[in-house]
Amino acid sequence: MSKISIHNDHDEVIVGILEKKDEIDVGRTHPRLILVCHGVLGHKDYLFQRLLAQKLPYSSFRFDFRGNGESSGEPGYANIVEDIEDIHTVADYFENQGYEIFAVIGHSRGSVAGLKFAVSRRRPLPFFINISARYKMNDNQIYRNRPEIGAGLKEHGYFMWRVKQRDRIVQVKVTQAEVDKFYNWSNEHISRMSVSTCVLTIHGLQDTIVPPYNAAMIANKIPNHTLVLLPEADHNFKGKFEEVVEAACLFLSKHEHDNHRRAYAMGQNTGLVIPRWVDVDGVSNFRDIGGWPLKDGSGYIRERTVFRSGKPDGITPEGCATLSHLNVKAIFDFRLPHEMKEEDLSQRLPGVNRFEYNLYANVVKSISDYIKYLMVFLDGPEGFAKAYMTILESGKVFLGEVFRYMIRELSTASKASILVHCTAGKDRTGLFIMVLLGLCYVDEEIIAKEYDLSRLGYFDYEKDVKAKAKELNIREEKLRAALSTS
Repeated sequence: MSKISIHNDHDEVIVGILEKKDEIDVGRTHPRLILVCHGVLGHKDYLFQRLLAQKLPYSSFRFDFRGNGESSGEPGYANIVEDIEDIHTVADYFENQGYEIFAVIGHSRGSVAGLKFAVSRRRPLPFFINISARYKMNDNQIYRNRPEIGAGLKEHGYFMWRVKQRDRIVQVKVTQAEVDKFYNWSNEHISRMSVSTCVLTIHGLQDTIVPPYNAAMIANKIPNHTLVLLPEADHNFKGKFEEVVEAACLFLSKHEHDNHRRAYAMGQNTGLVIPRWVDVDGVSNFRDIGGWPLKDGSGYIRERTVFRSGKPDGITPEGCATLSHLNVKAIFDFRLPHEMKEEDLSQRLPGVNRFEYNLYANVVKSISDYIKYLMVFLDGPEGFAKAYMTILESGKVFLGEVFRYMIRELSTASKASILVHCTAGKDRTGLFIMVLLGLCYVDEEIIAKEYDLSRLGYFDYEKDVKAKAKELNIREEKLRAALSTS
C-alpha cells in the first residue's frame, strides 16, 4: 500500500492510496487497476471504501477528489465536471504507468461523475460498478431531507456546507446558483454506454437521500446492466459495509472466468438483453451487428454502423423513414438477378447508393444451376460448409468491394451506416457477417450466436415452406432443415 500524489492541469494535487494485488495479473502485459471514487462530503477512506480496497482481488486506487480529503483545490457542491476531470487525470496517470483501467467503482456523486467518464472514454471500460448514484437530479430530495438548507437559501441566498478537507472540517458557502447547477446536470448520456461495458448497480432500498427509483432509471437506460438491491441498506450502507463489498466482489469474480464473460457477451445472464433488432416496416430479419466485444477485451464492434436484413422489396414509407433515421447511405444486395424486383429501390430511398453484388455470379448461370446449389444445403452440416465455400469463392471479389467501401466511407468520424442483405438474410448475408466479425477478432462462439439470431428473424418464411417444398420437389422437413441455423 502506498500513497501517491498526482498533479492535474490546474496545478492541484490529487492524493490517493494504491493497493497492489499483483498475484492475479501474473503474466499480463498490463496489470488491471480499479479506480474507487467517493461521494459528496466524502474522501478516499470514507464509509466502505477502505474495506472494499482490501477485499478486491485486483489492484485499486482510491483517491480524494480536488478540495476533499488530502487533495488540494476547492470543494464544490456541484463539482461534477471537476470530478470527471480528476478521474481522467488519474486514469491517464496510471495508463502511462502501464496499467489497464479495468473498472471504476463510484458512490453517490462519485458514481455520477464516473458514469460520465465511462461514456466519454476513447476506449470502452470493461466494468463499472455504480453504488447509490442519482439519475434524477432535480427531485427536491435535498429540501425534504435537510429543510435547513431550503430555509438558508430562502433567507440568505446560500447555506453553509461542512466538508472534510485535509484532516479538518471546513465550512463552504453554497449559493442558489450552485444548487441550480447541480439540479440541471443531465445523466441522459448513460444510454450511450458501450454495450461491452458491464455495469452493476448496487442500491439500498432504505435510501432516502437517493431513492431507489433512481437505480431503476439507470437500469433501464444502460444496455448491459445488472441490478442488485439490498433491502435493509441506506444511502451510506450503515451497518451493511460487508454486504455492499461482497456484492461488488462477487460481480467481478464471476466475470474473471472467460466462459462467463463469453456467455455474458452473448446476452445470457444479463440484467437486460442487448437490443439488436430494429423494426423497419416491410423488412424482415433486420438487425444491428454492432456491440459484440473483441476476444481480447480491447474494444467492440461499433453500433449503428452495419445492419443486416432479408430482402427490402416490401419496405413501406415508414420503413424508408427508419432507414433514413439510421443514416443508411449504401445498400449491398447479394441476390441473383431473378430474385430482385424490377422496381429500383433507390427511387424510394433518395441519397442511398445501391450495389447489386450477386455472390453466385461465377457459378449460377441459370435457374437449374441455382436449384442445384440450393440442394447442397439439404446435405446437413457438410452441405452447409460446401455451400458457404462456394459462395465465398464465387463472391470474393464483391465481398472485397464491400470491405473497401467500409474502409473508405465508414471512418470513426463518420455517422453513416450500411445495409447488407440477400433474400432471407441468412446464408449469403450471414457469410459476409461471419467474415467481417472474424476479421475483427470476435470470438467464434459469439459469431455463431449472431448467425443463429436469423432463426428468429425470418420466422415468417415458415408459412411458405409447404409451397416451396412442392416447387422444389423435396420433403418439407428437408427444406425446414435447410432453412435452419442450428
